[in-house]
Amino acid sequence: MYDPRPGDHRLATWPRIAALAKFEGIVMNREPGTLTPYTRPAQAATIFAAETASPEVVERFHKRAYQAYWEDAANLGDMAVLEALMTECGLDWQIFRPRLDTGLYDSQMQMEHDEAMMIGLNGVPSFVIDGKFGIVGAQPIDSFIQAIDRAIAAR
Repeated sequence: MYDPRPGDHRLATWPRIAALAKFEGIVMNREPGTLTPYTRPAQAATIFAAETASPEVVERFHKRAYQAYWEDAANLGDMAVLEALMTECGLDWQIFRPRLDTGLYDSQMQMEHDEAMMIGLNGVPSFVIDGKFGIVGAQPIDSFIQAIDRAIAAR
């Protein structure tokens, strides 16, 4: 069970996020405050997918990993879990694993992380408009409208 610290925003925002997810048909079985898995291997798998697979396979993997994380409360940092997800989606684990082990995707992930921090993205989900206006978290549509308006004004 989630035991929030004083001032912990996750407890306050969780009911709204869960309601938005439910409205969209997304099942969220992972409770706030549970251990967040180490997701860099899954991020590397996403880069691998983009390099080696069709857009449909990339999208399937992305959706399946999201489902595994939220609905199944799976640990995406567990290599057996990641291997099963990738294989299920048609990605070649035997090619990917040595690349992961050598850190092939580390610099790209770090670059993407640094770019996200520069525009204020520090959470998931995050959205970027025009490469410089960020929206962090499950936000209402008005947040997107405001960001789009700022992007248009900046042009």
